[in-house]
Amino acid sequence: MPNALFTRDGNTFYPTGLTRSFWSDEAQHGGPPVGLLGRAIENVPTVIPMQVVRLTVDLFREVPVSLPLTVETDVVRDGRRIQVVDAVITAAGRKVARASGLKIRTTDVAVPSVNAHWNQPPGPEEAEVISWGRFGFDQTGHERFHSHSIEIRTIGDSFLTPGEGLSWVRLTVPVVEGEETTPFVRTATLSDVGNGNSMALDGREWLYVNPDVNLSLHRLLEGEWLGMRSLAHQHPAGIGCADSLIFDESGPIGRVGQSQILEPRSDSATT
Repeated sequence: MPNALFTRDGNTFYPTGLTRSFWSDEAQHGGPPVGLLGRAIENVPTVIPMQVVRLTVDLFREVPVSLPLTVETDVVRDGRRIQVVDAVITAAGRKVARASGLKIRTTDVAVPSVNAHWNQPPGPEEAEVISWGRFGFDQTGHERFHSHSIEIRTIGDSFLTPGEGLSWVRLTVPVVEGEETTPFVRTATLSDVGNGNSMALDGREWLYVNPDVNLSLHRLLEGEWLGMRSLAHQHPAGIGCADSLIFDESGPIGRVGQSQILEPRSDSATT
């Protein structure tokens, strides 16, 4: 089995089977390209220390598992308080995903306690490892991102029952082979998981593919585990959205918003 989501040769990234989607054998899960775009944006130098506070990603085409990818960045605004960077992923000369990242300078500010009204949920050691076999799909022929690259522990059977979802997730492999995954890139790669953490429709009968990820952070993840409290809204117009509060074992760190394309499983999903 591969030991990372991507291998790298200069500015070219080669996806491994660990990027494969739940929905398709040929396409990547949203998490790996979101992480790759986040990595590229975070790596752009700044004139003073900054943190990525917003990452907006459009997944407007399937990102292939079988083709090499290139990532290019463009600095839109470079200053001493903020930096704005655009990034795009290209496969076989075709743009497949893009992102915009906002960075804000970091400094010490004396503020009162920000978690006074936060009730910490049970930790990952109190949650149950998800059983994907309960979906009834035979997906054993391939490695997949959701089952081989991350660990998901749920509270109250999230991912499998309708309603609000509460889960802990962690990345079990590096994003890029030979590189240590930073807290921001770890969070970006896991952020797409919120799309399945809550559902109003049965995932065994419906597809709800998200063509975007909108991540906002006020601080960086501490430790390996990312907590998600998610709520999905799914409408007869064929459109849904998933909203997730994200946190670690010290408290909230931000939010993730995702749009959804709803289709019965008898139909083919296209973006």
